[in-house]
Amino acid sequence: MLHLVALETHLAIILVDYRGKPVSNHNQVQPFCQLVRNNPKLNAYCEKCDARGSLEAVHRGTPFIYRCHFDIVDIAIPIMVENHYMGAIMAGEVRMDEKQSQLEQILQLEDQDPIQQFKKKHQKVYEQLPKLTFQDMKKAAFMIGQLSEYILKEITKNDYFIHAYKDNSVQISSKNKQQEIGTYKGRNYQAKNPQLQPAIDAMYDENQDVDLSYLANLTNLSLNYLSRLIKEEFGESFTHVYNKLKISWAKQRLLNTEKTVNEISDDLGYVDASYFVRTFKKYAGITPLNFRKTVRLSK
Repeated sequence: MLHLVALETHLAIILVDYRGKPVSNHNQVQPFCQLVRNNPKLNAYCEKCDARGSLEAVHRGTPFIYRCHFDIVDIAIPIMVENHYMGAIMAGEVRMDEKQSQLEQILQLEDQDPIQQFKKKHQKVYEQLPKLTFQDMKKAAFMIGQLSEYILKEITKNDYFIHAYKDNSVQISSKNKQQEIGTYKGRNYQAKNPQLQPAIDAMYDENQDVDLSYLANLTNLSLNYLSRLIKEEFGESFTHVYNKLKISWAKQRLLNTEKTVNEISDDLGYVDASYFVRTFKKYAGITPLNFRKTVRLSK
């Protein structure tokens, strides 16, 4: 189906999840864009563009036509299930005869040298990109939007998005009962506000330490606006939410590994172990070592 739409509209089409990761084959991909996506560093920018473009489409409530970091025109059509943002249909890989410069460039990189050098190296292939008018792009966006209901049915058949958002909670066993240690929803937490999803995914990743500035850049939102959205989502500030997450991860390590407090502190990105101990006691009401001893003795 997507292949036929791609042929009819002369657009490359792909389905992506809310992070901009492809979940379908790339239909009618243009040679220049194929070269770009074969480059791991440049492909990461493409996925970031897809994620930002689709989030902007959700925010606007309509298909979003924009320019990518290579000044190529794309369309994002969001996929919504029960008011939850699941991903998007991305279409484009074209240039426009007119009005192209008036479109928003969704990702502007500080270091443009790699982009310009790659573009110069493959200039002949770049010039082979199809050219459409702005009206053609609007018509294509409307048609693909009308077909999205059918495409959504095809997506849900393979259960990709269903499995992607199942709740996940962490519990441990004591002698007579299940004792929760900071039950949380893990990286599969589904944000009520889809603009927050990339930030929440990053927050729930135990393998990286993030701050509000990093998340603001990730979501293309201002610090103040992102801070307000997080508080609306969780009822608490980013600092409280993130600290609680890190303390829940610390509890798991204390009970399920033999790592020292210093090692756990380093794992979770704390600069100073004494600060980690103070933070742990503030949120858990007990020091890390006493928590480990108390819970293990109760088994």
